[in-house]
Amino acid sequence: MSMPRLPRLNRAGATMVVAAVMILMFLSMAALAIDYGMVKTAKAEAQRAMDGAALAGACAFIEPDPTFNKDSGARARAKEIAVQHTVHRVIVDTSAAHLTVAVDLAAQKVTATYTVPPMALWFARRFGSPTMGLTAIAAAHVENTNSSTCMKPVAIPDAWNNPGQPTEDVNGDHSWNYTDKPGRGHTDGVWDEGETEPWTFDPSQGDTYDSTTTGWGSGYRNGYGVAPTTLKNKDYGRQIFVQAFTSNNGNNNDNSDGNIPSYYYSWGDDGTDNSAQSLHDRILAACEPGEVQHTYAASNGAKQKKVGDAWDELINRDPNAVWDNSSNTVINSNKGANWLTQSDRVVVVGMYNPSVYSNCSSCNTISFNNLARIFLDKRPCGSGNGACKQPLTAHFLGLVGGGGENGNPSGSLVKKLVLIK
Repeated sequence: MSMPRLPRLNRAGATMVVAAVMILMFLSMAALAIDYGMVKTAKAEAQRAMDGAALAGACAFIEPDPTFNKDSGARARAKEIAVQHTVHRVIVDTSAAHLTVAVDLAAQKVTATYTVPPMALWFARRFGSPTMGLTAIAAAHVENTNSSTCMKPVAIPDAWNNPGQPTEDVNGDHSWNYTDKPGRGHTDGVWDEGETEPWTFDPSQGDTYDSTTTGWGSGYRNGYGVAPTTLKNKDYGRQIFVQAFTSNNGNNNDNSDGNIPSYYYSWGDDGTDNSAQSLHDRILAACEPGEVQHTYAASNGAKQKKVGDAWDELINRDPNAVWDNSSNTVINSNKGANWLTQSDRVVVVGMYNPSVYSNCSSCNTISFNNLARIFLDKRPCGSGNGACKQPLTAHFLGLVGGGGENGNPSGSLVKKLVLIK
């Protein structure tokens, strides 16, 4: 007896159904992957934009000019950078509805938040979510450190109170500068050889020093001087002495610069760093590190020809730049508006406590209690042949360091930008 045959199944139809389901699943997964990738990319773009905006905004707290409005400046810089980015192929919208920049002046912090306009989705729209919004947030602030990675091997004394006028503070403006003298090749309005005021730090004459009250960058001299040349806010833009190239052996009436060579002007890790050739090469080198509270080998006086040549060569890398007192800034720099960060004539130098190291020709070490940024003046006779005897002067651009063992902190320490969120 034979068994009845079962009807043959239509396997081709079942395969089509399975294939259709698999294709649907594949397309759904592809759509989901596209949505996910698009969202992740947009999120990364938005975060990158806010990171840059927060860092740019925090740069305002490093701006040395005391008249600079850090609140509005931080907001403007943050928006300037944000608008240079795109999110999902759309330029960042800096309107208040999408971008907010919060500035905390006390904490020196900037927080940038961006709400991305709704983005169209592929897969999620099938489940009733056709668009999706994103939010990116970043915060940056400045932190203090006690070192700088880019210094020149020169140290200048911090400013002190010198009541010894008119014999020392001839101008009576509480600032160590110069007085024009007629004749002998001197030029009016130029700090010529032999015109430097003969300041000395002498406690017996009532001289006092406290970096928080009399130091460079303090408000001690705000009410003294004549605008626009010597009346400066917190000394920003004030012309200051850096180095002399003549000495008078105690005679303040000849064509030389007083007792100034007794003040340190060079430092290094050891004595060989202060040789004439080493100083020449180090002045012309790009950068070298330095820090407050560290003891360095020091040298004063002598070695003036090679050192003078080096300063002249450095200055002539930006030969037409000049300090304009009317605008209290540099003009005609070959770096244009970026002179503060790019010109070779803007350098960082060490500052020391004058009550410890001034008038100490036998001292062979020095320690900084602050760091300062300065713009080097061009000496009219500075042709690089060693014959120029005019002193090297500069314009004070604010403190970039502070607080050493030999003096109270006279300003914020060296600042660095840190992304904290």
